[in-house]
This record gives sequence, structure tokens and C-alpha cells, in this order.
Amino acid sequence: MSLGSDSGARKSGAPKPVGRLRWIHRSSTLRLTVLLSAIFTAGMAVAIFIALSFGEDALIRRVDSTLDALAVAAAADDVEFDSAGAVVRPVDELGRLPAPFARAARRGGGTIELDDDYRGVETWRSIVAQNEDGDRILIALPLDDTEEALDVLGGALWTTAGFVLAFVLLIGLVAGLLAQRRLGRIGGALGRLAEGDLTARTGIKRSSDDLDDLARQLDRTAGELERLVAQTRHLSATIAHDLRTPLARLRARLETLPDGDARGAALEEAERLAGIFDTIMRVARIEAAHGTDGFDRVDLGALATELSEIFGAVVEDAGKQLHLTVTAPATVQADRKMLVQALGNLIQNALVHGGPDVTLFVDGGGIGVADNGLGVDPAQFEEITKPMVRLDSARTTEGTGLGLALVRAVATRHGAKLALSANAPSGLRVALNFTDM
Repeated sequence: MSLGSDSGARKSGAPKPVGRLRWIHRSSTLRLTVLLSAIFTAGMAVAIFIALSFGEDALIRRVDSTLDALAVAAAADDVEFDSAGAVVRPVDELGRLPAPFARAARRGGGTIELDDDYRGVETWRSIVAQNEDGDRILIALPLDDTEEALDVLGGALWTTAGFVLAFVLLIGLVAGLLAQRRLGRIGGALGRLAEGDLTARTGIKRSSDDLDDLARQLDRTAGELERLVAQTRHLSATIAHDLRTPLARLRARLETLPDGDARGAALEEAERLAGIFDTIMRVARIEAAHGTDGFDRVDLGALATELSEIFGAVVEDAGKQLHLTVTAPATVQADRKMLVQALGNLIQNALVHGGPDVTLFVDGGGIGVADNGLGVDPAQFEEITKPMVRLDSARTTEGTGLGLALVRAVATRHGAKLALSANAPSGLRVALNFTDM
């Protein structure tokens, strides 16, 4: 069972397919495609309207030229006819035609819009001319062919624009998907690096565009970071190891001194220094380890019960009480010894810095320790998990500043999340939350 990102998506009620498609509204490539498509659509619409307007004007001018030619012929030959394709009549003989013809004749011609279908035609174009006898003649031609031509032209233009727009969006969707895959790998590598996994890489080897260049640069940076961190860890572990020998010799010489307060204080300080070096080496070994060697199935409830029995007497000797709270304990893949070290450090921290009550708890896949002391400012949560960091309020108490650093190293080693939070009503709560079980 996994309680990682997938379970988070299920808890939020978002189906997996919906979660996988969330990149669509966040893809900069697709957004740019949509923006360019919108600009293209607006430009095409304007161009089509202009083309249709100019086309209509050109066709009307052509009809007007035909009307002028008919007017010349009618004036010269005293032609008069009335057919389905044209009307040539004296203005005084328009009675059988629809009223718009008469109105057009009075204004000297123009476009005639008919309310009803006349001979299958609803729009005509007309002019008024004079024959040789000086009589005024109305000449009209239908515009049905013209309108059909414009409709065909408009339909062809709009259809072409639609296909081009769909093709552009499809290309944008494919380009966005390809870019998103690489961005996902880059983001995943950055996320793993942020969580402390210095082996994270994008694995992109080609260099076809700027995203590939960015991925390869990220891999190079991560490799260099891993090398430097490993070098630093090795150096610190080496220094701690090399100092243990002279420290042991110093302790041996101190033990030869006469008994007294000075000898006891010196031995105690030497023991403290030895503890610091031992902790540094343990942290270095934990951080340097890889894989799952030493991991086994660990029941968090059983582990907490065992730790409660082991540390209960220690806590009571310190004048405090250790409480155990177990809720739906999970079984996780873990190194049992590392967990015992981490939880032992948390209990020790609670004894030194906490209040009279210490709680060892298990909640599902989370295990940790809570106290009812003064607590820590949430702004300092990230700081106190760094090695050798001690808050001002802890300077007067025992400690090396390595306890939470070791706990953090154990959490990172197990892929668990170290969660620090305020304990109600007061105190600090520290938990190792396992996501993979």
C-alpha cells in the first residue's frame, strides 16, 4: 500500500485521469499555442469578413455592369421583356410586380429585398434607364447566383479556418505533452534533490532544444553537488574517526590523575566529545548508505511498545512520565536499529528540553515523540534539524545539536517525511511519516 501522492489524490477526490490532465491548464507551451490560435482565429475572421465584403462588392459591381449593358440595349432597341432571369419594364407598368420594385423605380434603382419568394429569388439589383422615346424603364436582375457564390466562398473559408485551427491546436497539444514529459522529469529530479536524494537525475541525454539543455545542466549540477556533499561527509567522518584515537588517549591519561572534581569534569567533557564524534560518524554512515540492505518488515506498534518498556524506567528516573499512544499501527520496510536510534534521540530530546510528560505515539504510518514543554517557534523547525545547530534557549542544557540531525538522516534514509509541529496545548511534536509501506 502506498500513502504517497496517489493516495493524496484519492483523498482529495480527484480521479487519476483528471490528475494526469491537470498539466493541460498549466502547460506554457499549450497556453502559447492557444494564444496564437486565438490571434490566428481573430485574424482569419477579420480576413474572411473583409474577403466576403470585397467579394460581394465585386459581384454587385459586375451585376451593375450587366444592368448598364441591358439599359443601353433597351434604350436603343426599345426592348421590353419579363422573365425568370430578368425584368425589363416601363416604370408605368410595374403593377403586377411586388411593391419593392415600384419603390426601387421611384428612387432610381438599387437593391430590392423581397419579403416573400418571387420566382425563387428574394434579392434583386435594379436600375432605371430611358428609351429613345424618353420613357423610363426599370431593369432588374436577380442576385441568387451571386449570394450562392458568396455562401459557397464563405463556407469554404470558414471550413478551412476551422481545420487549420484544429490542426494548430492538435500540434500545440502534442508539443505541450512532449514538453510536459521533460518538465515532469526535471521537476521530479528537483523534488528528489530537495528531499535529500542526491542521486536524482533527469536521465535526458539528447540536446535538441533548450529544455534538454536545462535538463542536462541540472544533471551536471546534481552530480557535482553529490560529489561535494559526499566529499564533505567523508571529510567530517574522517575527522571524527581520526580524533577518536587521541581522545581515547586523553581519556586514558585523565583516568590516571588523582580523584577530584577537576578529574571528574575532565572525564565528563572527554566523554561528551567522544559522544559527539560517535554521532557525527553515525549520521555520516546513515547519509552515505544506499539501497535497502538491512531493511525488514517492522511493525510500528510493536516497536513503540518495546521502546516504551526500554525507556520507561529511564524517563521515570528523570522524574517524568512516558506515555504510549498507538492508533492503527502500520507495518513498514525499515532498518529497525536506525529507527531505535532515531526514536531514542527524540525521547532524549524530550527529557532534556520538554515538560514532565513525554508521549511515544504511533498513528498509522507515522511514529514519533511529543512533549509538553515550552515548544519551538515554527520558524525554527527547519533550522533545528541541521547538524550542530542549537537554539539560544537550549544553550544552557545538555546536548550536541546532532540529535534531530540524526533523526532527519534516518527519515531521509527511509524515504519518510520528518514532520515537526506544535503540540497542543504546548510543546513539540516530531514524527517520522512513512509514505511507502
